[in-house]
Parts: sequence; C-alpha cells; structure tokens
Amino acid sequence: MTSPQAELKLFLQRRKEEGWAEGFAAAITDAQATRLAAYEGETAATLNGERVGIGPDTLFNIGSVTKPVTAMLLAKLVEAGELTLADKMRSIIPEYPFEDADLFHLLSHSAGYDNDSAKPERPLVQDGEAGRRAYFDAICRIPDRKRKPGQSVLYYTEGYIILADVIERVAGMELGRFAHETLFQPLGMTRSTFDVVAAREDSVVFPIAPDGRVMLELADWATTGDSGLYTCAEDLLKLGRLFLNGGAAEDGKAVLHERTVRWLLADASAGRFNQTPAFWVKGAEDRYGCFGDLHSPSAVGHTGFSGCMLWVDPEYGAAGAILTNSTRLHEDWRRYKRINNRLLSLATGRSL
Repeated sequence: MTSPQAELKLFLQRRKEEGWAEGFAAAITDAQATRLAAYEGETAATLNGERVGIGPDTLFNIGSVTKPVTAMLLAKLVEAGELTLADKMRSIIPEYPFEDADLFHLLSHSAGYDNDSAKPERPLVQDGEAGRRAYFDAICRIPDRKRKPGQSVLYYTEGYIILADVIERVAGMELGRFAHETLFQPLGMTRSTFDVVAAREDSVVFPIAPDGRVMLELADWATTGDSGLYTCAEDLLKLGRLFLNGGAAEDGKAVLHERTVRWLLADASAGRFNQTPAFWVKGAEDRYGCFGDLHSPSAVGHTGFSGCMLWVDPEYGAAGAILTNSTRLHEDWRRYKRINNRLLSLATGRSL
C-alpha cells in the first residue's frame, strides 16, 4: 500500500504533466504539526536562471496571499486600541478623497473602487522611501469609484496598499519591520520577508506569466502590502497553526489574543460578502471557487496570482498551503479546489 505522501506526490506529478505548474509545494497541518506534505518539480525561474528543486524551504512570491498578513498586522493595532474597523479613512489619512469609506470597506474590497482605474507605476526599491511615499500618496488620491462603500464587492488590490499606509502611519514603522517584530519573529517564520533585496539573494522562485515570461521585475518592486511577501510552505503552515492554536505560537506564547483569532475567522459582512477581516469564507456556497468540496463551510482562505493559497478550516482543525510560481494554475480556480480535495482526503490525524 502506498503512503499518503506518495499518493499526494503522484497527484502533483500528474498535474505537472498537465501543465498546471513546473512544480508544487502542498502541505496540510493540524494544530500540532505538519501531517502531510509533498514537494514536486523544479524551476529555473530564479534571478540568475539557476535551476532549483522545490522543497519545504523554497521561497515564493505569494502574491495576494500577502493580504491576510497585512490584515493581521491591522489586527495587532486593533488589539492595541489604536484602530477599529469602523474608523473612517480620513481620520487616519487626511488627504484620502472620500469621507464615507472605512477600514473594513478596504479590507473587504467593498469601498466601491473600479479596478480598471488608471494607477501610478509600482514603486521600485531604488526609488527609496521618498518614491514609495509618493506612490502611497498617489494611490490614496485616486478619485474613481463605481459605487458607494458597502454596496458590493469589486476586487481592488490597491485597497491593501492604502491599508499598508495606514499601518505604517499608526505603528510608526515600515510594514516589513512591523511584520517581522509582531508576527514572523514570534512565530519562528525565519524564511519570511517583505524585503525583496534580502529575498533575491536567496534562491527565490519568481512567478511565470501565462506567456512563459519569468516575472523578474518583481525583484525590483518595493513593499506595498497587497502583494510581495516572500515565504515558504513551512512558514505558511506556522501561520495556519497560529489560528488553530487560538493565537499562540509553537512555544505557547500568545501572538494574537484568542478573541482576535475568533474575530479574524468570523464573517464580518453579515453573510453579504463572505468576508472576515482577513480572509474569504467558503460559507454554504463557495462564491470564490477555490475552496475544496471537502472543506467545511467555516473554512477561510485567500489565493494569490502566482498560484498560491493559504486556508484555515477551524471546524476540522486543519490548515493548508499550496505554493507554486504558476499564474497558469491561477487562471482556473477549480485547480485549487482539486488540490485541496486531495490534501483533505489523504490527510490523517486527530483533527484532520
């Protein structure tokens, strides 16, 4: 009889042969430890073209899976009494153009923005803090909105850039440093970083566009909060275990309060948008199309354009990570669903 790990690896090999991605990291954990993981394939989509095999420590640009981390940093400021999700944007960013939008509108993509609006070019590391600040200011001043806040969800990645600005203004430090001090270091996420300069000195795997081009330009982009976190499968599972352990790190020390964890996992939209303050919710009907059929309705998660996903299923006491560098996988979210179904069907353990 083959082991669950061998079966998962064979499943990923077949998906690789079908062209979903050059390689995969897929893993599932309960509250104590990783219960099942498989790593398959290799890629030359690195800064120097060096071919690397994919393993538990391989660094990926996880795209919009960054967004729940940005939301968790906001939660730290909520815990500190510095913010509430009902705070109007203008109370924090006086130059923000609208009086009626609050923090939750931006977190839930319900601030009414049109994602097709003209936007400034992404800031580059070489432009320094002045260039990054000019970019933040320009994003905050975008005047185009299709609807009033709270009417509907229109996915708007730049909303999280504005939220990164909020975090930095309130915390009084750069986003990457705040993340390192409040999340990464306490959780032992030693491989995770927003610092692209430090990350590109490692064997970082960069996303591959649908036309086969390696997106090396990401190596020059500055930290913005909507994307650009570099991490690996093992570190993402540590983040998942934080939620399964009521906010505690593996050494038992509290990183988030248990009430904060419950708040971050609960739908904050009264079922209208299937949104918590940090994640999408599967709910009775998977509106997003990325959760597994075998997930419970309480499962939460987020995908990223680079073919990545983090999810937490509190009902089953499980969390999972999918990491690739394939925008092709992201083109059809049923592929996430299929990988998640296989992870959940093969996993064994007390809770899983």
